Amino acid sequence: MSKKKPKYRIAICTHAFKFVDFDVYFNHMWCLAKWARDYDLVFVGKKGLDAATARNGIIKRAIEKECTHAFFMDADHLFPIETLNLLMENKDEAMTSGLVCKRGESFQQVGWMILNDKFNTINLPLDGKAYEVGACAFGCNLINLKILKKLKEPYFRDMYNPETKANIRSDINLSLALKDIGERVWVDTRILIGHMGIESPVYPQNAELFEKLKVLEFENRKLKEGQQGVYYAF
Repeated sequence: MSKKKPKYRIAICTHAFKFVDFDVYFNHMWCLAKWARDYDLVFVGKKGLDAATARNGIIKRAIEKECTHAFFMDADHLFPIETLNLLMENKDEAMTSGLVCKRGESFQQVGWMILNDKFNTINLPLDGKAYEVGACAFGCNLINLKILKKLKEPYFRDMYNPETKANIRSDINLSLALKDIGERVWVDTRILIGHMGIESPVYPQNAELFEKLKVLEFENRKLKEGQQGVYYAF
């Protein structure tokens, strides 16, 4: 008896500038081995291009291959094996991402709420719920291609606002374009993504600890009472 053909064809999309860490490579292979049992997968990758150009090329290929969805996997992210199945529970929405934190700066969650035409960073609770946002992360991101094709090409555009002197990245512009046609963008807090840092991955559940360690490191460089000398500090 022949195996039933998967209903959904999903483009697995990866863009890397240079090299991929072994832990990331192994994690991605582990996930793909599982996902290939449940979905018809098409692999699309680009290397060394700017993000907007790479993403447009990837999406073009996914549409040519008649994929129903495109799933973007950043080349420095670690994914739980349940990621794709959980995202596909929201498959009829325009775009859904897992929860990702920056690997530097304040280790804040990647995503924005738009209030009074201003971008505000998100701080979502780890409560296993999905939250509608103004713009979401793109390193773990499922796009409904049927909805995407309602937009004008190119789908990804880096733009400069001369009034605010701000560069608006292609992922934010795509989120805004989808909102303009009445579609919704989500972050699913069940999916906690590891973002590879210098020494170890930053997860949403340990981001506050990383921030505290950064403050502690800075304080430890300062001269204590009664100490004198000159030293190098970042």
